[in-house]
Amino acid sequence: MARKTGSIELPVVILKTRTGYSAFSPEIDGCVATGKSLDETLQRIKESLEFHLEGEQLVKHLKAKPHKLLKSIFKDYGSDALYASIEVRTAA
Repeated sequence: MARKTGSIELPVVILKTRTGYSAFSPEIDGCVATGKSLDETLQRIKESLEFHLEGEQLVKHLKAKPHKLLKSIFKDYGSDALYASIEVRTAA
């Protein structure tokens, strides 16, 4: 039986490092990505999030709905951080 796929939009924090960028989503514990360019980092975090969400058990670990977090979640990372919202595929 084929799985239905959907999508979810997740907030992402991108930080400049000495060698490029690192990114993570506060919604998915332990899901991180790095890259030499911003575009490479965004592509890698998107792939990483999709891979993590393929495991159905991880979906239930979402801390809260992203739209509720956007106003408060980012204040802890400082003015040097970049912020994004990435739409990723999920198994329905």
